[in-house]
Formats: sequence, C-alpha cells, structure tokens
Amino acid sequence: MPYTPTVRGRRVARELKRLRLSAGLTGEQAVAEIGWDTAKLSRMENAKMRITSGEVMELLEVYGISGDQRTELVRLAREARQKGWWHSYEDVIKSGFNDYLGLEAEAFGYHCYDTQLVPGLFQTADYATAVFRGAAPRTTVEVERNVEARLARKDRLFDSEQPLNVWQIVEEGALRRIVDGPTTMHAQLRHLQELAELPNVSLQILPFIAGVHPAIDGPFTLLTFDGYPDVLYAEHVAGCVYMEKPDQTRRGKVIFDHLRASALNAKDSVSLIRTMIDSVPRQERDAQ
Repeated sequence: MPYTPTVRGRRVARELKRLRLSAGLTGEQAVAEIGWDTAKLSRMENAKMRITSGEVMELLEVYGISGDQRTELVRLAREARQKGWWHSYEDVIKSGFNDYLGLEAEAFGYHCYDTQLVPGLFQTADYATAVFRGAAPRTTVEVERNVEARLARKDRLFDSEQPLNVWQIVEEGALRRIVDGPTTMHAQLRHLQELAELPNVSLQILPFIAGVHPAIDGPFTLLTFDGYPDVLYAEHVAGCVYMEKPDQTRRGKVIFDHLRASALNAKDSVSLIRTMIDSVPRQERDAQ
C-alpha cells in the first residue's frame, strides 16, 4: 500500500528541507555523516516515506538544530506516524482519495462546491448506500464499508475540541435529484437542514436562476490549515487532483467567493430546503 502522508508528515518533510537549505547543505553533504543515500533523504523531503522521530533527530543534529524547535519537530514526526481512521478502509476507498481524507482530517477550514449529489460530508446512511450501489458495481460488503467510511468523516463536524469549519455550496439540482426514493430523500433533506444549524457549518444553495458561473466546469474543495499551505482538491473520471501552488489556491478562493455571492444566503437556503422537505409526497413516503 503506497504511503499516504498526513499534514503533519508533510509539514515535517517541508521543514526538514528548509532547514537543510538554511544550513547551506546539499543532499549529499547532509547524509554524509549519517551514512544514508541521497535517495532516502529525497523521499523524506518530498513526503514519500514515513519518517521516524529518530531519523528526524539525526538530521537535526547535522543541521545544528536544538531547543524548542527540535522538540516540536520531533513531536510532529512522532504524531505523523499515527494512523488515521481512514486507514481501516483502504481496501475500499478509491485510489487517490486516501490523501484527501488525510488532509481533511487535519484541516481547519473546508470550503466546498458540489453539483450532482448531496455532498458526502452531509449524506445519511441510506442516501450514501444508494449512491454507492448505483455509482459502480460493488458487493454488499463493499457498499457497507464505503458507507461506514463516509459516515466516519462526519465526526469532525461534531468534534468539540477541533471541529471542521465548513462552508458548503451545493447546486439546487443536487437536492432535487431523487436518490433511492421519497423516504430516503425526505430524511436526507431533514438531515441537511439539521447540519446547517451547527455553529461550524455554513450552507448555501446555488439556485438554477444563478445561470452560468465561474465554477461551471465542476466541483472542488479548498482545505485550509493552521501552519500548512492551502490545498485545492478536485475529482474527475480519471482520478483526483491536488493543487498547492499559491496561484492555484488563490484562484480557488476567488471562484468560491463568486459562488457565495451568487448563491442564496444561509437563511434563504434553509428556507428552500424546508420547502423541498414539505414537497416530498407523504403518501409515497408511507408506501415505501
């Protein structure tokens, strides 16, 4: 299984490279005293392998780093080796998405625009089950484990110590798409309304009348962190794309701001959801 670095692991890698350059050392010079090859150091600095706290201490010795800075970096390295909840689902999570889950688990802010479906972070178990059954051929066990993983993501919404600060914009059409049937949709819309009332969640609906907008090409997520650069994430049929260059993440922020201005405000968005809830035929729900 390929190594999936956490944000802490990425921060350790970036800091080790910065400290080596600050010390005026080439890769060859840095590893000469330790007896490593330069390929190993390169993998470390590019977050391509797990780094032990002992390895960090060896490099910091070469770079002449001590005191609080050394203590903090060793601590980060130790925490970076701890497996996250998503590692338990690596057998069913689609290729490339592990990286995203690792980033989301440590993000401070989450700004997301979705188009076709209720966002995964907001889905009920029944809705998610219908999505996984319909999207691709899967066994019953695979569907169940994918749903478990999707629901596990939601824990950050209710974390009392470090909640994920969410700003979600979703197309009106995603809420009107019937997934599974009236009963599932009624429960999903009610759940969406409840989540919108959380203090760390802002939800806006982009109505049909908004017309063409800067994100018409597709959905994206912008993750922000404390002490790590923003990450812009997008999915397409061939896989996942991660963008961390400042000009890329800045463009993502600008587009998201345009969407916020075009979407219904939070109050009107919840009102629209209530209207949709009331419009689900009760007789059809009772018949299911």
